[in-house]
Amino acid sequence: MLSEKISYRNVCLNGSNRRIWNISIRQKIFLQLGLFQRSGVKKLENKIHIYELDCYKNATEEQKKKMRVRKERYFDLEGLPSEAVRKLLEDFVWERGKELAPSSLASEILYFNNIRHFLIKKNIKTLRYEDENKIILQLKSWMMEQGYALTSKKYRSVYEIVATETPGIVKHMKKILRYSQKDEEYLEQDRDVWELDKFEFPLRSNPIKNVKTINFKGISQITIRKEVKTVVFMHLKYMAIGSITAEMVATKRFCRYLALRYPKIKSLLDLTRDIMENYLTYLQTEAKERKNYRSDLYGLRRVIEDVGNHYDRQDIKNLFISTDFPSTPRYLFKFYSDETVKKLNENIFQMDEQIARALILHQLLGTRISDTLTLKTDCLSIRENRYFIRIEQVKSITFEKAISDEIAQLIIKSIDYTEEHYGKTKYIFVKKEDLSRPFQYSMLQHRVMQMIRKNDIRDENGELLNFGTHTFRHCYGKKLTEMHIDDWMIARLLGHKTLQSVHHYRKIGNKIMADETRAVREKIDMILMDVVKEWDGYEI
Repeated sequence: MLSEKISYRNVCLNGSNRRIWNISIRQKIFLQLGLFQRSGVKKLENKIHIYELDCYKNATEEQKKKMRVRKERYFDLEGLPSEAVRKLLEDFVWERGKELAPSSLASEILYFNNIRHFLIKKNIKTLRYEDENKIILQLKSWMMEQGYALTSKKYRSVYEIVATETPGIVKHMKKILRYSQKDEEYLEQDRDVWELDKFEFPLRSNPIKNVKTINFKGISQITIRKEVKTVVFMHLKYMAIGSITAEMVATKRFCRYLALRYPKIKSLLDLTRDIMENYLTYLQTEAKERKNYRSDLYGLRRVIEDVGNHYDRQDIKNLFISTDFPSTPRYLFKFYSDETVKKLNENIFQMDEQIARALILHQLLGTRISDTLTLKTDCLSIRENRYFIRIEQVKSITFEKAISDEIAQLIIKSIDYTEEHYGKTKYIFVKKEDLSRPFQYSMLQHRVMQMIRKNDIRDENGELLNFGTHTFRHCYGKKLTEMHIDDWMIARLLGHKTLQSVHHYRKIGNKIMADETRAVREKIDMILMDVVKEWDGYEI
């Protein structure tokens, strides 16, 4: 019985594993009696080891190998200023242990233990989310005393930029403070940071974009923040998360402007036409964040007018007039040359095989990257001896189109790979850390940019290739127009609901003979398929 209780904490009293980290006789007795934290009675040691947590117990051997922590390191709860703080931090660690991979949790130990030192030094006996600003200021003061930098700079070689980042310890403190709200009787929409998985109604989210929260803290005006929350909560029920994220970016930018130029404005209902005209002038003359603010302004107008609708202030609709919005920017469609496509694909084939398959299918299907990455394992069907693929567009519609046997076999190979490595899944291309989700676009783009820089792949002008998966789609559309295919057929193949975008491809097309362009297209497809055949164990 005794050894069983101790083995519960990954401690064994038998054989070669007699080392028990100095467990006293008294502690052994308590363990024997079942007086252990997770069994309902207070734990004797103020230590939590990674191997005690759910994430470690449920981890694969591969995940355990990735751990960047020695077993003797632990989350330290010793000497905290109050029992309330100790209990909060203990619960926080156990909860994180249910959510994160072991390696991710291990990376938090240093931040956690430094926060413990800070709390002891400053004698902080309560942690409340409402006191976040005050506590973060105290933390930064302590960091300066300890010689820690208040900001950190990280060179992102893939994109050749230097990014300024908030230190990990500050981010971790904010996570703890956000967690402190868990027992408070708040509706999620009353909080300043919404966790999207807490809402009980379905949300229109893009599976390849990992948007977990909506943060209202960038809105310093308390009343405006409340007004925006009301509207965004309504929008969540029928708008895509991506559109709401864009609204928030636009609204926060406008609120920063108000705080600087019109600090007395506390409500969106106090806005005047003069203020809006001055803001429009600011966007045209001073703002440098983007080239065109048309979509930004539409999002801002939607928020402001819906605030007016909610509070029955119809005059708010007069703040904007049609001429306020810049003209629609002319889309400059970018296309890779055939030579560039060939060079890029030769290196894509050297990447992780499943990533390579996703990128090749993306080109062969002519779909949006979100549609490619969210292909489901049951997307193929056969009718009249032909393969059809069902594409469930994140952005618009679900449709089917016929595909060649070669493309179908590539899809089947991708499905077999996923099933062999991960079992039955919803998506063909799955995120290793969360098999319920597809490949994330950020991961894919980062990997390709790494490959481009490593292999020094350049475009026709000698510039380092600026990779964007949508360019493949433009290439596909251009080839289709060159083959004199009917506009409605192009729209269907590309998954467009209207012909609006087709004329852009028409303008780019060279209008050469159909048989010549078809030969070019077939040549590109054969280059792709020939290299695919060279993959180890692949058969068409």
